[in-house]
Amino acid sequence: MVTSRYDRQLKIEQIGEKGQAKFEKSHVLVIGVGGLGSYVSSELVKAGIGKITLVDFDKVELTNLHRQNLYTEDDVNRYLDKLVAMKQHLQDANSNVTIIVKNQKYSADLITDEYDLVIDCTDNFPVKYQINKDCFDKKMPYIFGTCAGNQGQVMFVNSESSACLECLYPHQDISTLGLSKNIGTNPMIVALSGSLEASMALKFLTSPESVKPGYLMVIDNWNFDFRKIHVKKQSNCPICGGK
Repeated sequence: MVTSRYDRQLKIEQIGEKGQAKFEKSHVLVIGVGGLGSYVSSELVKAGIGKITLVDFDKVELTNLHRQNLYTEDDVNRYLDKLVAMKQHLQDANSNVTIIVKNQKYSADLITDEYDLVIDCTDNFPVKYQINKDCFDKKMPYIFGTCAGNQGQVMFVNSESSACLECLYPHQDISTLGLSKNIGTNPMIVALSGSLEASMALKFLTSPESVKPGYLMVIDNWNFDFRKIHVKKQSNCPICGGK
């Protein structure tokens, strides 16, 4: 008897053979393959998502290695593009998955209806705001994620019904919030936040209606604090307000 590589997740009631079949038919866009993106990509590929498109434009650097899963010292020494290194490592883990790479900065034309889900793993808030707007305009469900210091945040956004990123963090307040500052990163918060994004993605791909949009998951891995906050749609939001 041949044992499936997915044997353990097939035994999970909420996944099973039906869920696995949905995974294999899914196409997910992951924007950014740094800290969050490397964990998200790794988990989705190992779970057997049929097709995954990765977007990034950076090289692998030594300072990446403490928190960015799968990259190695050899990748740094060879001065590899992150996408080149990541695709090889992911394909070595699961050759059955189709991996498409796009070595470029984010642009609105990346959001198309060929994807079932978009996952924002960038570390740049101006880009995050643009992803939020583009996904809203194109009615594309997406998962927002960010982490810094010891705290991570993840939220599923569905343009049809939920609050969006600008409801949570108004664009005009970004400078006062300090969200774009480099305050260091605990590597474990990257793993936790990335795994949470991936978990949310797997749940959405098996049962879209079961994932409630507009709930911010906040993790503090130093104080071991985990909170879920309902973010209300703001009527004055320039992206989704009153829509």
